[in-house]
Amino acid sequence: MTTMTLRHNASSSPTKGLLWLLLILVALLSLLPSLRLLLSALIDWRQGSDSSLWRVLSNPSTWVALWNSIYTSGLGTLLSLLLGSLFAFCLALTNIRMKPVWVFLFMLPMMIPPQVTALSWLQLFGPSSILLNSIGLAPGFGSSNPLYSAEGIALLLGIQHAPLVFLALRTQLQCLPKEHIEAARLNGASLWRVFFDIVLPLCRTALWAGAAIAFVSALGNFGIPAMLGIPISYFVLPVHIYQTLSSFGPSMLNEVAALSVLMGVLAIGIVTLQGGCSGATRCR
Repeated sequence: MTTMTLRHNASSSPTKGLLWLLLILVALLSLLPSLRLLLSALIDWRQGSDSSLWRVLSNPSTWVALWNSIYTSGLGTLLSLLLGSLFAFCLALTNIRMKPVWVFLFMLPMMIPPQVTALSWLQLFGPSSILLNSIGLAPGFGSSNPLYSAEGIALLLGIQHAPLVFLALRTQLQCLPKEHIEAARLNGASLWRVFFDIVLPLCRTALWAGAAIAFVSALGNFGIPAMLGIPISYFVLPVHIYQTLSSFGPSMLNEVAALSVLMGVLAIGIVTLQGGCSGATRCR
């Protein structure tokens, strides 16, 4: 009995050590910088209406940028869900050849810097586009590019972050019970019936996780909203933070911290919502 207890303690000791190491790393890499931002945002809160946090919250441009962020990130997340899940399901449920090549091509937009992505798409939809000129659909010189809009920003955000949804779904799809799918197909169930009755219910948790990751990533994306939004004075929170940083005022850092805390609260809310939806899905 004593020998078994000693073995148990010896085996659990490395696990506890790894757990403490993980907690220390999380504290150093995440909690401490976040607490530093929070302290900077609240450092002068006793000044009331003169505090940095109050100035940020009472500034109408803050709420406009917040709504713009929610709108573009929400639309982009819907597109990411559509593209990422469609590609993941097609890859998992069909016998398409050269799957690694297709995966690499689908992941490619996430490997390219957002600014470069925006520039490439601007050229693709501009008057000098070789593709659009070849089919006679290029806009005339001097006309506005359709990507210079909230919907254009959402389109590129959706394309940029669709691989995140695919990655969240891929592992879940690889663990699907193949025998259930094969049995349903042998009994005459159509591919759509198999998808809606077997595959989709088992992948809801992964879909919620992919949606949350895509939304938070779109919320923090600076390059695409900066390239497409600044020329038309359409600002999201990351661009608004950049503009505040450029002001070089005495309370600039505190205001930037307050804006960052606002983004953090929104991101935490989305992740919490995702956790609640995933928990409700598991209980069904």
